[in-house]
Amino acid sequence: MMGFFYSAFVIARRDFVATVWSRTFLFFLLGPLLIIGLSFLFGSMSGRMARQDVHATVAVVAKQADFDALMAAREHLNPGFGARPLPTLVREEPGGDPAGQVQTLLSNPGKRILAVLNGDLDRPTLTGAISNEGVVQRQMSLIVDQARQQRALAATGGTGPPVAVRVVVTDRSEGALAATRAITARAGQLLLFMLTVLLAGMLLSNLLEEKSNKIIEVLAAALPIDAIFVGKLGAMLAVSLVGIAVWVSGALAGLAFLPNQAGSLPEPAVGWPLFILLVLLYYSANYLLLGALFLGIGSQANSVREVQTLSMPVTVGQMLIFLLASYAVGAFNSPLGLGAAIFPFSSPLTMVARAAQTSELWPHLLALAWQALWVWLTVALGARLFRRNVLKSGGGFSPIRRRLSKR
Repeated sequence: MMGFFYSAFVIARRDFVATVWSRTFLFFLLGPLLIIGLSFLFGSMSGRMARQDVHATVAVVAKQADFDALMAAREHLNPGFGARPLPTLVREEPGGDPAGQVQTLLSNPGKRILAVLNGDLDRPTLTGAISNEGVVQRQMSLIVDQARQQRALAATGGTGPPVAVRVVVTDRSEGALAATRAITARAGQLLLFMLTVLLAGMLLSNLLEEKSNKIIEVLAAALPIDAIFVGKLGAMLAVSLVGIAVWVSGALAGLAFLPNQAGSLPEPAVGWPLFILLVLLYYSANYLLLGALFLGIGSQANSVREVQTLSMPVTVGQMLIFLLASYAVGAFNSPLGLGAAIFPFSSPLTMVARAAQTSELWPHLLALAWQALWVWLTVALGARLFRRNVLKSGGGFSPIRRRLSKR
């Protein structure tokens, strides 16, 4: 057994040093930082421009008194809509043919009018390229209804200042706590998913160079195939952890220069120190599970083209696993949640969410042991397929080993 682990260590050290001390490793470290930075930049810019492009402007063909009532109603209602404000209202003086005026406003490219409201408050008509039960129709109906109610109250003298709702702040409530912890759960799942997608895919082509250079024949003659697989998995996990350490250090340095831009996640149920430890453990388990699967699949490929062909179904499979784990958030004791926790390839993502939402620790010990078992089974299966399909060996000495032992 010690010889097995020593062989795995030798392979892991060889691959780790060859990867970390290569020139391309620097690009590997900088690439995701540049991609994430540009994604946030363009996402923020495109989101701001999209909100400006889709914001509705409604022309109101009405007298000044009616328009003032509508504007007062809009200003009263608008704070309740948050980041998606009510349509902007612009007044147009009534005149001439009402139908012709509506068409003129809608066809004017300079004003960019989405719809036109005409008629008085009791018989309004909304004309434009909108649906009969769409958002703009409902929002304008709400504004008109509020304006009519305010006018009726003013006529009876029943208007007064708005009622101030007294707020009593408590330390916690179970509904708010569950909702905020679900945010942390989904953030932990997304972090594990993104890191695994970014880093585990390299294992698809990990054995391709050794196979093309015939190095695998020497390794197979000297070491057990299982030890080669375990060593390569351990090396790539260590490489990914080095990359994560660099990226986290860069993120912390960026937050130190931009402290006001940093958001905060709600505290998980197990507390931050234990949650961070569980995130690292479940990331390692997730990486080893998917990495062992990818290494076994990629070891059957004979060319870069075959690896590229395999990358698409592998990515789709990861997305389906992430979708399954996402459905289990908040329902980890339901049949779907238990199934996602038992299924080995979705178990790490599901259990990270569970750590954010409940303080029980024994399920994590059981889940980590279960995932470790499946890592070993996946490695053993991949190594067996590699011996049978690539080395053409069903047991005992392979033809490669016999050929090398005669020299």
